[in-house]
Amino acid sequence: MPRPAAGSRAPEAGTDTAGTDTPAPAPGPPAFSRRVVVTGSPAPSRPTAVTGAPGRSEGSPGRPGPGGGVPRPSTLRLIREDLHAVLARDPSCSGRREALLHPGWQGLALYRLAHRRHVRGHRLRAALLTRLARLLTGMEIHAGARIGRRAFIDHGFGVVIGETAVVGADVTLYHGVTLGSRGWLRDGAGQGRRHPVVGDRVVIGTGASVLGPVTVADGCRVAAHTLVLRDLTAP
Repeated sequence: MPRPAAGSRAPEAGTDTAGTDTPAPAPGPPAFSRRVVVTGSPAPSRPTAVTGAPGRSEGSPGRPGPGGGVPRPSTLRLIREDLHAVLARDPSCSGRREALLHPGWQGLALYRLAHRRHVRGHRLRAALLTRLARLLTGMEIHAGARIGRRAFIDHGFGVVIGETAVVGADVTLYHGVTLGSRGWLRDGAGQGRRHPVVGDRVVIGTGASVLGPVTVADGCRVAAHTLVLRDLTAP
């Protein structure tokens, strides 16, 4: 058996060298993994823009406001809540059937129907319902006024609420209450708010008058036959 020439490599064990004279390739340099270093702070994520106006509570009854806001209660639900307020706050009512004859609730129910037509632009129909409420109950609530949920008007006769008045939730009014303006001499052309804003849970006694663009804060109690011409702060 011939000896390998000087300087040549001996074949590695397990390598088949039969039939070829090509020597095995020389091993290359060892491979190194490259390490990537990221410097600096990561790019902040961009917030998603939300388009559309926020929902308004003064949207159409029972329908979502612009931008998908929380829908207002339906007119029928508001009327039912007013009826429940009569049962809760008038001890003289023995049951639901008697509460249906309550003049304050009847006037509010007709107001709710008139207000729905007023905000939809049917002002003549709204005015007819307002007139009917005055004939039946002695109350005059302008269809443009905004009255909150669970309102209660005891007796009802002589109550007057002007066009730009705003009344909060859970408010109690007694007969003879006026939420009016100070007259056309002070109001000028009648632009802007002319009537009071009454907060939530306010009680206004018999014969009281709240006049002009004043604000009655939440939880206030106005004594009977009081004339209010200035803002009332929370108690």
